[in-house]
Amino acid sequence: MTRRFHEVASILALATVYFGAAKFGLSLAFVNASATAVWPPTGIALAALLLWGYRLWPGIFLGAFLVNITTQGTLLTSLGIATGNTLESLVGVWLVNQFANGRQVFEQARDIFKLMKPRFYLTMIVVHFSCLKILVPVPPMNSFLNPKNRSRRKIG
Repeated sequence: MTRRFHEVASILALATVYFGAAKFGLSLAFVNASATAVWPPTGIALAALLLWGYRLWPGIFLGAFLVNITTQGTLLTSLGIATGNTLESLVGVWLVNQFANGRQVFEQARDIFKLMKPRFYLTMIVVHFSCLKILVPVPPMNSFLNPKNRSRRKIG
């Protein structure tokens, strides 16, 4: 029970730190409340997973979900963004482990330069998840439940 408690406490601690860093990053936004050029949670998530392992991924998901749902997100968009942020971190740590000597990445100069390749792939993941969320419009749930919207539709 102590091990399980420690794991849950670690996940909740990561979610709390992620949430705080994300709110700080969003406080720097000036065009839109949910878009900012500064996003510290990505570094925190990568460091946490690199140091303490993949088992903390639920903390990233929970923190990202709570930030987005409390900012301006709907349930579906918040779940999508949280999924993208979590996958970004998991893939990033996997790439660092595969190509850049894992936790010892900063011990040799050549390993530091190997970080450029994973950063390229991570950027592509983030961009694709962001575009997917924008390209797939989801109508509000009340439009499905409203009987007035169930009228006959013309085909053609």
